[in-house]
Amino acid sequence: MTTKRQIKKLFDLLASRHADLIVKDRFVVVAPLRHVIRSISIDRTSDADFPCFYWHVGHSFRPCGGLGGLSAEWFPLPNEGPRRWSDPDFTNTVIDAIERRILPMLRRVQTIDDIFHVEGEPHSHACDDRLNHHEPYRIQLLAALGRFEEALPIYDKIKDWHLTMKNGWQPQFEQASRLGAFVAAGDRPAVASLLHQWEEEFAVRTDLLPIYERTPFPLELQP
Repeated sequence: MTTKRQIKKLFDLLASRHADLIVKDRFVVVAPLRHVIRSISIDRTSDADFPCFYWHVGHSFRPCGGLGGLSAEWFPLPNEGPRRWSDPDFTNTVIDAIERRILPMLRRVQTIDDIFHVEGEPHSHACDDRLNHHEPYRIQLLAALGRFEEALPIYDKIKDWHLTMKNGWQPQFEQASRLGAFVAAGDRPAVASLLHQWEEEFAVRTDLLPIYERTPFPLELQP
């Protein structure tokens, strides 16, 4: 079984080579944290010697969620090289793949708009679906971008859903309705304040305060 010790050892070595990386549990996170969470993770499989590798991108101004971004996007190691912990030169192969393919892609994702245009590695239907169709995320992203006219119809559709929900999605829809009410009122300072609050709470929840940089949202920079 892939162990926390194996993951930490590999990620500590990777982070020692890059000043903008910070290790958190089974994740390595790209700094700084400004509206966008960018991370890489290692997970176990049914084969104790065969780990899986994932990259993650998402917005950090969410009232729920953690280091995994919108979804876990699997990336393979080269077929011709080592792929198991016990294989010679496995660690160097993993680090080379991350440095050549994954880190450059994640570093290009700097803004909220960039989340919609991640290029370099294939990404899943789940990522696209959550980004483009999950109502709480849509309201959060559109509000942060100042596109209130696009967020309003979504809010009108889902504003009361949380009142009858009895599943794990209820808190997300309740908070989305809270944000949507400010959008509907055209209260830009209240929208910005709530998004900053959520982002700061995210930084605390994920222990990323050392790399968090409070940055104006696009809606705050619009005339």
